[in-house]
Order: sequence, then structure tokens, then C-alpha cells
Amino acid sequence: MKEYIVLVTKEHYNPLGIVRTLGEAGIAPIVVAVKGDLKFVGQSKYVKEKYYVDSTEEGIELIIDKFANKNEKSFILTGDDVTVAMLDKHYDELKDFFYFYNAGKSGRITHYMNKDVMMDLVTKHGIKIAKTWKVKVGEIPEDIIYPIMTKAINSIGSEWKDIVYICNNDTELNEAFSHMKSEKVLVQQYIEKVDEFSFDAISVNQGKDVWVITEANQVYNMPDKYSPYWIIKNSENKEMQAKIASVIKEIRLEGIFEFEFMQDKEGNLWFLEINFRNTALGYSTTVAGMPQVVYWCESMEKGFIDTEKYYRKVPEGLTAMAECFDYDARVKTGIISKEEWLKQYMTAECKMYMGRDDFEPFQLFMEYKQKYMH
Repeated sequence: MKEYIVLVTKEHYNPLGIVRTLGEAGIAPIVVAVKGDLKFVGQSKYVKEKYYVDSTEEGIELIIDKFANKNEKSFILTGDDVTVAMLDKHYDELKDFFYFYNAGKSGRITHYMNKDVMMDLVTKHGIKIAKTWKVKVGEIPEDIIYPIMTKAINSIGSEWKDIVYICNNDTELNEAFSHMKSEKVLVQQYIEKVDEFSFDAISVNQGKDVWVITEANQVYNMPDKYSPYWIIKNSENKEMQAKIASVIKEIRLEGIFEFEFMQDKEGNLWFLEINFRNTALGYSTTVAGMPQVVYWCESMEKGFIDTEKYYRKVPEGLTAMAECFDYDARVKTGIISKEEWLKQYMTAECKMYMGRDDFEPFQLFMEYKQKYMH
């Protein structure tokens, strides 16, 4: 029997969006989750069975043990880099029994997750990147152009979010270095961001068939943070779609993925990263009428993407909100009043925590937030 399994290393609204997308399409998924203080993805009303394990590796063993079926391949879906890298590592054990995000051989996705490799690849395909140096912590490049931003070399390391600093001179950079545990770090030319753009897409047939489903940009600009509130629309940027497709073809990726960019004052798009997985905005494709998770699963079985059948016009003014984070980012900091925020919340058709018809996870997250996040 074919199963849809959501492997959750970290409880987040991203895998919850996968579960809800499947559930709203009439598919009851199985959740395999790594134990932690928060348990909310598995509590969705759409879940058929749930299992809790001590590690991602143990989750993969459980999935092989319980759901590997030679006669009919099942799906393993996920929303975080650690799990994608682990599935990539176990490619050979999984490939005969499951569809999962892959690039045709073990270790290949992980290779392209490396920021150096990723930057070289997109540059080759004509995508703009900020000037970047890979240095030992404490080392300042001779040809440095300030302002700069420091970043982790690999997004699956333990301190990748804590390592981000914006520096305007040598003194500030040395101060930033003093807080870092990593041996090496990326130092990147800092572009003043006026907007963010992300392109959510799927690929099958060893990366030869790619469809950019939607593009999203931020409703308001948070200069040094990712926005938790977005405008969703059909992707019309044909030039960028072609570049994205050529990158994915070279990687030979079969998966759900996202390209992230920032936009400068002149309107140029500067590459940030590729996420080799369903992302935070994955559920917005479902609300927009084009559920990328469902379409990817169907397309993997068929071997091609039936874009004519799948395409829908996204309603004008569709917004998506990660409401719990957005409330903290704007109401608690005094950027916007509670009343104004509530108006925006009510009109956001895609809510990442509350969902559309599945309320238990939201309540559990709020209880957890009050207990642990204050």
C-alpha cells in the first residue's frame, strides 16, 4: 500500500503545511517525528498514524522497516535541511521503495547545499550574487568591500543563524569574529535590501522538468530579517524561471525547492540561497489552488509535470502570514497596533499556524510558546 510519510526533525509550521496540504487533498499522511518539547505536527486532524523517534536516522530506519514496499513506492516528504541531508545520505537504501527529494545519487544534494558550491553554480547560470569571501574566523580579506554580512558556510551547521552580523569596518568585523565558534565563515558584500523574493517550484525527471509555481515578496521590509508576511502571485518572471530551470537541470534535482533573492533599490535580484525542500511558503501554494506537495507526488509517478492541468490564476492580493512570528515582530515591538495587525491577520488567506480547518496544532503551539518562549 502506498503511503505519504512526513518526516519531522524539527516541529515547525513548514511540515505542518505538508500534512495539511495532503489532508485537504483527501490523503491521510503518517507523521514520523523526532521527540522534543513541542509536539504539534502529529496532532493535526489529518494524520492517520504518528510515531516518535529519538533521531532523524532512527526515523529513517523506522520508515524502511514499516513502509518499504517493493510493489508500490511510498513518499517521504520533509521541510528541513537536516532531514533532506539524511535522506540524501541514505539514498541507496531508500530509492527502490520511496519517492523523496534526490539528485540521483547519495550525497549529491548535500554537495550542492554547500554555499561555495551553490554560489559558483548559480553564477555560472547567470544569476547575480554578492561578492563573497570564505575566510578563517579572524581573517579579513585584503579586497574587502564594506558593508559586509557574515554567514555560515553550511546551513545545516549548529550555529548558522547565530553567526549573522552586519559590519561597516574592520573593528566591527573583528568584534563579530570574537563571538563565533566556527573555524571558517563566509564574509559577503552587504546589499541594502528593499524587498525579498522567493520562487517556489517543483522538479521531476532528473531535473529536466521544472515548474516555478508561485513567487512571493514581502508585504513590509525588515532590513536584516526574513519577513513573516508575504504577497503570493503566479510567477511571471520568465528570465529568472529559465535560469532556475538550468540550475536544477545541472543538479539533476527531483524535489520541491525554493530560490530566495533580495531586491535592491535599483530592482536587481541578488541570490540568497536554494532550499532543497518544501519551505515555509509551501502551504501558500495550496491556498493559491496549486498544492505543490500533491503536484510533485503525482508528477514523480508520471515522470513529467502537467502544468496545463495544474495551473491556476492566483487571486489578486493573496497574502500568507506566519502569524505568531509576525505578531512578535511587529505588534510586540510597536511597529504596528494590535488593531491594525488583526485586520491584516483576518484578511490573510494563508495562515501558517491556524490553517484553514485544523485548529489543534495552533492551540498546542500557543501553549508551548507561553510556557517556553517568554
